[in-house]
Amino acid sequence: MDLDIINKLAFDVAESVRRNEGETDEGVEFAVRYSGKNRIPPDFLLKIAKICDSKGMFREEYVFMKACALLAEGEQRIEAFFLSGVLAYFMGRKETAIQEFDEALKLDPGHVNSLCNQGVVLSELGRKSQAENRYLRALALDPGHVSTHCNYGNLFFELGKLHEAEREFRAVLELDPENANTRCNYASLLVELGRRKEAEEQFIYVLEQVPEHVSANYNYANFLKEEGKVEEAAIHYKEALKISPGHISALCNYGNLLSESGRTEEAAVQYRLILSLKPEDTDSRANYGQLLFELGRYQEAEVQYKKTLAIDPCHVPTLCNYGNLLKRLGMFRQAESMYREALKLDPEDIKTRYSYSLFLFKLERFEEAKEQYIKAVSPGSSPVPY
Repeated sequence: MDLDIINKLAFDVAESVRRNEGETDEGVEFAVRYSGKNRIPPDFLLKIAKICDSKGMFREEYVFMKACALLAEGEQRIEAFFLSGVLAYFMGRKETAIQEFDEALKLDPGHVNSLCNQGVVLSELGRKSQAENRYLRALALDPGHVSTHCNYGNLFFELGKLHEAEREFRAVLELDPENANTRCNYASLLVELGRRKEAEEQFIYVLEQVPEHVSANYNYANFLKEEGKVEEAAIHYKEALKISPGHISALCNYGNLLSESGRTEEAAVQYRLILSLKPEDTDSRANYGQLLFELGRYQEAEVQYKKTLAIDPCHVPTLCNYGNLLKRLGMFRQAESMYREALKLDPEDIKTRYSYSLFLFKLERFEEAKEQYIKAVSPGSSPVPY
C-alpha cells in the first residue's frame, strides 16, 4: 500500500474532524470515497482505527470504523457496525450508537453483544421497557451472557426491583466469580436490602482482589461513614481519589465527612476543588457556603449562597441557611423572607421550620414561634398560609 495515499487519508480525516469541531459525517463520506477510489481494503481501515485508538483519537477512530462497516462484508461488516456503536456511545452520541447497533442487528438479529449494548444505551436514555426487551432477547439467545445479566441486574436495581436484581447479580457471579464490577454492585444492593454484614463481605472481597477499584472504594467508604467508622471511611475516599482525582461524588462525600468531623480547613479545600471542576454543583456550593458560615466568614458565605440561588432559586437548604446568615447579621426582614420562601417551596422541611421558630422567638413573636416549633416536631401537619 502506497504510504503517501495512506498518509493523505489519515491527515484529511483528522483535518475534517478538526474543521467540523468533532463532527464525523464529512470524514466518513471522505474515507469511504477515498478508500474506494484508491482500493484501500476494509482490513486496512481497521488497522488505522486501532492506531487512532492507541493515540486516544476516538472521533477519528469512529470515522475509520464506520468507513470499514460501510465497505466490508459478512462478519467483518457486522462487527464494524457494532464497534461503531460502542465508539459512538463513548463519544456521548447515544442515538447514533442505537442506530449503529440496529445496523449490526439487521445483518445478524442474533448478535448478542449488539442487543446487550443497545439495552445499556436505551436504559440510560430512560427507555427502560425497550432496554429490558433487548436484555431478554440477548438472554434467550445466550443464557450465559455475563454482560447482559450484569446490565439487566443494574436495570432492576434502578427500577427498585431489588430481588430481581439480586437474581441477575448472583447469576453473573456464578458464571464469573471474579467479576469485580458486579460484585461491587451486588454489595450496594445488599446495603439497600439491609443485609449489611453480607454487603461488607462483598466490598472486602472486591478490594482484596482489585485494591484500586474506584467504585468499590467509594461505595465502601459511604458504607463505613454510615456505620460511623469515620477514619476507615476517609481511607477509602482518599484511595478512590488517588486513582480518580476528578471523582465528584467522592470529593463531595469526603468534603462532607471532613466538615462533619470538624476538619473544616481540609473540607474547604475539597469544596473548592469540586467547584473548580463543577461550578454548577449546587449541593457542594451550598455545603461550602455553610462551612464558611460556621467558620464565621459571613461575607464569603453570602457569596456562595447567592451563587447557589442564582443556579437554583428553589434550593431550600440554601434559602434556610441564607436566612440564618441574615438573622446573624441583624437583617431580620430579609431573613424572614428567606424562611418563608423556603417553606413555600417545601412546607415539610423540618430544619427550616425549626430555624424559623428560633427566629420568631428572637423577635419575641412567641405565639408564631410556638406554632412553627410544633409544626417542626409534628411532620405532616398543614403548611403555613401565605
